Amino acid sequence: MKEFEQAKKILDKSQKVLILLHQCPDGDTIASSLAISTHLKRIGKEVDLAVNDLIPEIFHFLTNDVEIKKDFLLGDYDLIMAIDCGDARRTGFPVRLEQIAKSKPLINIDHHLKNNLHKIAKVNLVDEKASAAAEIVFDLLKYLKAEIDSKIATYILAGIYYDTGGFQHANVTQRTLEISSECLGLGGHIGMVAKKISASKKPSGLKLWGIALSRMKLKTNGVVYTYLRSSDLKKVGAEIDEASGIVNLINSVPQSKVAILLIETPDGKIKASLRTESDDVDVSSIARIFGGGGHRKAAGFELSESFEQLGL
Repeated sequence: MKEFEQAKKILDKSQKVLILLHQCPDGDTIASSLAISTHLKRIGKEVDLAVNDLIPEIFHFLTNDVEIKKDFLLGDYDLIMAIDCGDARRTGFPVRLEQIAKSKPLINIDHHLKNNLHKIAKVNLVDEKASAAAEIVFDLLKYLKAEIDSKIATYILAGIYYDTGGFQHANVTQRTLEISSECLGLGGHIGMVAKKISASKKPSGLKLWGIALSRMKLKTNGVVYTYLRSSDLKKVGAEIDEASGIVNLINSVPQSKVAILLIETPDGKIKASLRTESDDVDVSSIARIFGGGGHRKAAGFELSESFEQLGL
């Protein structure tokens, strides 16, 4: 509660607030940011949201009536909030953020392992046991005595639903279900969230999944992996965000201990996504070896090597 009180004091004194989403924005960073920004706007704050990336089409149902900037002047704001970002680099504005944090307060809301954002933030609202940043945002809103109506409740549910894989991942806790239940009672639309996130795939996305599944390999050590080239995306007319969920699907193979999806980005880099449901494996420790990060159960990193260099 000490951190919540510190955050409240800073929020009370701030009029212009910037909320940063992380690059390759997912359901948690988007929905959590929308939940807190909705409350702040209602109490008279001037709030901007920003992300150094595009919002995937699958999440447009959350953002279709909200402006999200791609750039900004940090000096225009009294307060910066980073939601679910993990580290300064993942915000997409690491140098500017580290400079401005010397003179402006930064509130870090996250459920990732400690990293450089923790060092520069004025307040860290971090709970590694939370299934999603949305859980922490919900508790902060309750502490702020915010009016959590159907709209905000749906945002919270969307963040939790996405980061728990529809309540199927091992990160689901009693607290996760308590918050979700309360949000349902407040009018949150879980059915709509589930349909938009889990049951809304374009033909191009399904074709992309077919390519990835056709290449899936299971090693004797329990590693299951597959990969997608940038040419595969062009072939079926898919965007890179349409590959979201593939790594979770291949992780459902009973013998899987670690699932890995490798995707070649348009600039020639390889983005790796890792998942596990095993209590004996910490995929974030693997990701950190390659300069990435994440959680015990879900992590990622980037490689500059080509598929040819990797032998794929």
